[in-house]
Amino acid sequence: MSVPTSGFAYGNVWQYHPRSDRHSKILCWAILFDLLRRDSPIARHIRAGKASFGINHTMRDFQHDRKKDLDFVVCRRGPDRTYLTSRRNPITGFSDMVGAYDIHLDDDDRSDLRALPRIPLTGVQSALVAMEAKAAMTEFAKARPRLYDELNSSHLTIHGDTDSAVAAAFVLVNASTTFISPLRAPFHIDAARPAPVTKHKQPQAAVSVIEKIEQLPRRAQPGVPGFDAVGLATIACANDGTPVRLISGAPSPQIGDAFHYDSFIERIETIYAARFSGI
Repeated sequence: MSVPTSGFAYGNVWQYHPRSDRHSKILCWAILFDLLRRDSPIARHIRAGKASFGINHTMRDFQHDRKKDLDFVVCRRGPDRTYLTSRRNPITGFSDMVGAYDIHLDDDDRSDLRALPRIPLTGVQSALVAMEAKAAMTEFAKARPRLYDELNSSHLTIHGDTDSAVAAAFVLVNASTTFISPLRAPFHIDAARPAPVTKHKQPQAAVSVIEKIEQLPRRAQPGVPGFDAVGLATIACANDGTPVRLISGAPSPQIGDAFHYDSFIERIETIYAARFSGI
């Protein structure tokens, strides 16, 4: 997210834009990439072609006839397909997302990606893992209920469609003391007309969102409502072109916490293995 991207109104470039899905797709891609670099059933199934991935898959709650598009799914392999991003970049496989969403990798990441077999984007036959990624970057009082409601509807729709699917959510929370909102700069930004800067009272603002996300229903077994895995992380993103920084200390969850990234990845792996190791 540190590198700004173009193509937005008024000729501005942004690291984060609330009306772009770039941040959510990058997060989901990175989560699956980390899962693929581990020795587990989910990685073996994808490498063997038994499973693959889908983007913006529509899931339908059968009981309430409610449907929702999920950011990213791991699924039984179906027919290959092509997805066009909002900028008309075609995606036919996992590695295509690097260029399509301008994902920046280091040398080790590139080496690991080259070592993977081709992983095609597929039509979804049966969802095994369904992921949603969200971000709370500013206007935290508004973000808290919105995030909760959007994510709460996600796990209900996922399990209303496929109760055995692993429902996973990951949330990025901004802990920067300043932020430039694209929605508050409806003009071309330059030296003569700089963007307005919003000030945040931190870490209180970030903590308020984290505490709300921690209230999301979680489940330990199928048949009950809740997410199977929820992850949280805080970043410092001023959205002004300066590097985005991952915050490892408070208020980010710490190692051993249920919401820490490592715990999140391990829950997805463990639950997937318990439910789908025999596919």
